[in-house]
Amino acid sequence: MVTRPFDSDVLDGLCSKDQVDLLNAVDRLRSQGIDHYVSLPQIIVCGDQSSGKSSVLEAISGISFPVKSNLCTRFPTELILRKTPNVGVTVSIVPHQSRTKAEAEALRNFSGTLDGFDALPELIEKAKTAMAIGSFGRAFSKDLLRIEVSGPDRPHLTIVDLPGLIHSETKQQSANDIELVQDVVKSYMEKERSVILAVVSAKNDYANQVVLKLVRAADKAGTRSLGVITKPDTLIPGSGSEATNWILVNIQA
Repeated sequence: MVTRPFDSDVLDGLCSKDQVDLLNAVDRLRSQGIDHYVSLPQIIVCGDQSSGKSSVLEAISGISFPVKSNLCTRFPTELILRKTPNVGVTVSIVPHQSRTKAEAEALRNFSGTLDGFDALPELIEKAKTAMAIGSFGRAFSKDLLRIEVSGPDRPHLTIVDLPGLIHSETKQQSANDIELVQDVVKSYMEKERSVILAVVSAKNDYANQVVLKLVRAADKAGTRSLGVITKPDTLIPGSGSEATNWILVNIQA
């Protein structure tokens, strides 16, 4: 797990004490599962698999999750950053409403506290086991992994990273997995207080990116969604793909 110093001065200037208190109150409500019944303000990061979503999340948060291990792409991950004098990391699970009472209670009992980031991958693996990912053919989960990161160089920010949308079946990913991931992403997009960061890879054909179809369906007016284009260095100068992405940039502007 890698972290880098985060210049939070700009964000701090936009965040008054009242706003910080409000963010903390929203987080407390969400931790109790209130968002199953009432739409709470949140920023969600979504995109197709291999769209560069992890890089966007790192750029926003200053925290680099190990991409190759796919630790945080199997379930929604809520990353809560808070500015405090001391460094600390807390991990917990918020069970999905589809869980039985016994399952939900067991998941709520899962928690871990760290003084740094080195042991975080191992703790996330334990969370995967608690969600039964890898058991009974289950590759993904609707449960929410909550990671709270505090420190003197952290901004006050909460963001939800969603599993990457799957294009086709493989040996590791079934048709049921494709449907489950789409259901998870759509459920977050459709919440009226969700701000959608749709990550689009310049490397892939614009028309084939599933995330854009879902965004158009969930936010028809386009008032709460923002596109983020990644991997622009893969475009061939003068190509049709380059022209398409320039059009997208101009529309966003």
